[in-house]
Amino acid sequence: MKKKRIILCLSLCASLLLAQEKTAESKETTVLEKIQVVSIVESENPLKVIADPKNPIQPIPASDGADFLKNIPGFSVKRKGGTDGDPILRGMSGSKLGIFSDGQEIYGGCGGRMDPPTAYIFPETYDSVVITKGPQTVLVGSGFSAGVVEFKKNPKYYPTPDYDIYSSFKQGSFGRSDQFIDFSGGEPLGYVQLIGTRSHSNDYKDGNGDVVDSEYTRWNTSLTLGYTPSDDTTFEISGSKGDGEAKYADRTMDASKLLRENVALKFIKYNLTNNVEKVEMQVYRNYVDHIMDNYTLRDPSISAMTGKKAYTAMNPDRITVGGNLKVTTAIPSLLLTNISGVDFKKDEHRARSAMMKTSASLADSAMFSASRQTDFDFSQMGFFNESTIDINEDNRIIAGIRLDKHEVTDKRTKLGMLIYNNPNYNQTEKDTLTSGFIRYEKDIPEYGLNTYIGFGHAERFADYWERTKYNLEGITNANKTDPNAITSQDTPEPEKTNQIDIGASWATGDFTTSISMFYSKVNDYILNRWFDENGNQMTVPYGMGTTTYTSVYNIDATIYGGELSASYKISNDYKIVGSLTHVVGKNDTDDKPLAQQPPLEGKLSVMYDDGKYSAGILARFISKQDRYDVGAGSIVMNGVDKGETPGASIFSINGGYKYNKNVSLSLGVDNLFDKAYMEHLSNSNVSSATTFMAQERIYEPGRNIWFELKMTF
Repeated sequence: MKKKRIILCLSLCASLLLAQEKTAESKETTVLEKIQVVSIVESENPLKVIADPKNPIQPIPASDGADFLKNIPGFSVKRKGGTDGDPILRGMSGSKLGIFSDGQEIYGGCGGRMDPPTAYIFPETYDSVVITKGPQTVLVGSGFSAGVVEFKKNPKYYPTPDYDIYSSFKQGSFGRSDQFIDFSGGEPLGYVQLIGTRSHSNDYKDGNGDVVDSEYTRWNTSLTLGYTPSDDTTFEISGSKGDGEAKYADRTMDASKLLRENVALKFIKYNLTNNVEKVEMQVYRNYVDHIMDNYTLRDPSISAMTGKKAYTAMNPDRITVGGNLKVTTAIPSLLLTNISGVDFKKDEHRARSAMMKTSASLADSAMFSASRQTDFDFSQMGFFNESTIDINEDNRIIAGIRLDKHEVTDKRTKLGMLIYNNPNYNQTEKDTLTSGFIRYEKDIPEYGLNTYIGFGHAERFADYWERTKYNLEGITNANKTDPNAITSQDTPEPEKTNQIDIGASWATGDFTTSISMFYSKVNDYILNRWFDENGNQMTVPYGMGTTTYTSVYNIDATIYGGELSASYKISNDYKIVGSLTHVVGKNDTDDKPLAQQPPLEGKLSVMYDDGKYSAGILARFISKQDRYDVGAGSIVMNGVDKGETPGASIFSINGGYKYNKNVSLSLGVDNLFDKAYMEHLSNSNVSSATTFMAQERIYEPGRNIWFELKMTF
């Protein structure tokens, strides 16, 4: 069946190539744009990076947003399998980094981050990806200290009846097979866009030849209808649905369902009055329905209590309803542009489960017959204003401030699946938090230099994952059977980040370079501890033995580092690009390294592209990481420090052929020498040993040969 699909796709591609050739013969010869495979994302603005998610990328990313982001300097990914990794920017992850899909804030359902927000992002379906580093904008979301990632879609307008088709077909090692199609068409009064995507990969083999649990299949469809009564007015309604399944090496359960449903309404109006340049309004609803179990994609383990296979399933879901309003005004006499607005969201997390059943059918029946119970109910409303003052053509000041009102109700009757009553049951916590920034930008055109310096402050409300952790230190043999033994549970204080950002970009002749640096002091940094300082599980007496727990608490931290990139155009066809990233984090409270920080990393790429043929070599150099805090980490399950990680050097090659302006072929070999290596921030492979400290981190994929065919009409 698989071979038939490939033959059918290749036959279709050949037919389209012939059609394109006939069309090309009837038109004048055009100069072809360069089609180089992107191995290092370059940006003219070091503070705000804009990337094209439709460009071919090396190493070939998985179907999700995190794998796309890891090719941008400053980003890392916590690998748990073949897909659904957790993105990290400048050593900060989870809710420290904002993830937005077409203006909508999205979340996953799993309490162990099996499905982070980027698991529901399919990058190729978007028109651009915009990354703002640090707390240097207040327009999107509340309190993101690391920065904000916006996967953006552009509204369409067709002045005359027309249509566009964009498609891609991808094949690679380990059974990788992706298909993507984007059709849009319209006329002056409106448009329609239909997108379909599917991605599959089998378990990959690492550089040692060992199989890693990493198989996945993901699909997504979306439909957008637009009404454009004029070229400056857009009404848009959109909906999408996707699902899939994935195996993970870092835990004993897999995702057998990754359903996301979305509907959104959007209104955009330009030039409302002389001073009102733009009005944007959006409302949306996101629903995530996630099932994790130990029997759909793997064989369940033998229970130590019964000596038989134990079937377990969990089914969290999450409903997020939100919206935003932004108004852009301009006062030319004051050289002032202003964006003011409001955003809101209501977020409910629910769960149900079936534990330790004797068969898959019994587990399914017990879980689906159970009613979902809400564990946390969040709401947030924010008011913001961001202004730009153009002092003159080369100097400007940008400043913003926002006020957020947060509220959360703890609906858990018990702590986890234990007998202990939750002392915070039905209690509501409220807080009002402020964030803001000011930045000065100066351009020096005669030297091709652009510079900036900014100060930002962000306050972040503790998220769902940080609130689900509980401390059992008060349990002893004397009170272990008392349901009211836990009399209090502290929740983390909001994080408060103060950060300086400074950077510059310089272009002269064939040489360009950019640098961005930051220095951050974080009060009440929220730290998770999964194991003690010796790597042992934290336990208390329970039942006939013990039970484990994790804790979350506040510390003060210092984080600093930056990104450096440069490129040199040797000739019209040859180019060298390089990047260097580094982050250092310190736990000031305990006077030790801050957990889960990436090592020093450099990339160097030599590229050739004459517009028709392209080729490139990519070298990635990872330093060893000897700064760690054993047992401490982030909200990601098993995402903890366990010791030093060795460095590695990985080499990859790529090539490309552009048949005409509409058809191109890219191919590559990732990890050319089949190097066996692991990332410092990757999770532990639970199949490698029975105890945490003995478990190895998940090794990265070995040699991966791939090709990608893209066609546009």
